[in-house]
Amino acid sequence: MSVEELQSIIGTWKLKDWHSRKNGEFYAYPMEKDVKGQLIYTPCGRMSGFLMRADFKGRPPRSDASAAISLSYGGNWYIEGPEVCHDVDLSTIPGWIGTTLRRTMIWQGDDLLLKTGPETGKDGHDYENLLLWKRLDAC
Repeated sequence: MSVEELQSIIGTWKLKDWHSRKNGEFYAYPMEKDVKGQLIYTPCGRMSGFLMRADFKGRPPRSDASAAISLSYGGNWYIEGPEVCHDVDLSTIPGWIGTTLRRTMIWQGDDLLLKTGPETGKDGHDYENLLLWKRLDAC
């Protein structure tokens, strides 16, 4: 990957769409269709991501939030081939801490589609998530 391609991911991104596929076909909106999210990649190799349902604000104060309602994580990032890799050291999902989350990068004009690799669920079906991000204007 060239320096220009590497630098093209740096910045702050706003989530436009997140949906999942089951066996290659549309399956669901994991946090409903109007999900909100932000993804930040810094030039020094740190990243953070936050996703939440649009109705999250309406939940009772101090209520617990499951990963189906709100999730966030952060760590170091790097690019390996067509993938951006997130070495997770902070997460609201304990099982992600200490792991590397790989996302295939697909550029759609100026937007960035991040796709998880298919994972086989307990039911034997293959699932993947597609998250479409739009760059926010620079400060």
